[in-house]
Amino acid sequence: MKKKIAVVLATAIAASMVFTGCSKKEDTYPSDSIQIVVPVKAGGDTDANARLLTKYMEKELGVAMPVVNVSGSSGTIGMEQVRSAEPDGYNALFFHTEAMLPEIADLVDYQLDAFKMAGVCLQANTTLLVTHKDSGFSTLQEFIDQAKANPGKIEFGMAVGGYPQLVGLALEKEAGIDLNLVDIGGNADKVAALAGHNTDIINVEYAVVKDYLETGEFVALAVLNDERNPLFSDIPTAKEQGLDNMVFGKFFFVAFPKETPDDIVNTFSAAMKKVVENPEFVKAAEDSYALTPVYMDPKEATEYAQQVYDKLNSYKDLFVAQ
Repeated sequence: MKKKIAVVLATAIAASMVFTGCSKKEDTYPSDSIQIVVPVKAGGDTDANARLLTKYMEKELGVAMPVVNVSGSSGTIGMEQVRSAEPDGYNALFFHTEAMLPEIADLVDYQLDAFKMAGVCLQANTTLLVTHKDSGFSTLQEFIDQAKANPGKIEFGMAVGGYPQLVGLALEKEAGIDLNLVDIGGNADKVAALAGHNTDIINVEYAVVKDYLETGEFVALAVLNDERNPLFSDIPTAKEQGLDNMVFGKFFFVAFPKETPDDIVNTFSAAMKKVVENPEFVKAAEDSYALTPVYMDPKEATEYAQQVYDKLNSYKDLFVAQ
């Protein structure tokens, strides 16, 4: 009898260990695919950067990470989809600095602190002020001088409601000039307009106009960064040319719904850190959009985002008045 009881107990304990192991496996994050929402159309740098990150993140986390483009309303449709999603770690937002603008423009009543940051993974210190070769100015100072001599005449091509408009407004304020800000669309439209001499100056990422710069068709007046970018160190910053506050790079981040558990966010963030430190990822980021892989953990990313917000929000009155 005792022998039978011992056998039954041993069997029960073994079964318990098996089921406990199964339960632990099910509770291990991640155990299913993680949907990455990109709140803009496919084909641009944001979409490409999200797909680059997920390609390497899938290897680290061992699950699929499909990128879903949910565009519209300055990114707020995709942002809201993630903000209101189940906080289980399987829905995340991939976006950049422009995520802050809808609230600044009074389009929504929430800011990035309505999400839980997983971290920053990339920085785009590549935003340029660019003109065409026949504009009549080839330096930032020449541009400013002409703008002061001809208020409201020089056309700044941009897209209403986005980062380019904010850059144009900031340029007017910081340089003390009056430009003709015209809504001509996104990067492709701006480049086409500049190439056709249908606008005078635009702000655009280096990689988008690299070929035009190399042929001399376009002229870079400044890079909007604290320091020169080592990938194109011949282009001076606006800061070193006297416009101290014209620093408008972009940072790319991943964020989850606000109530997502910290352990889930930290697991995702730790994997992202490994990706950012991967030499293959670094090279791919540099080769695609001349990006700088930079890792910030959830706390650092949250604090950094607040600093950037404070600066952008200082232009709120100008932005809302348009």
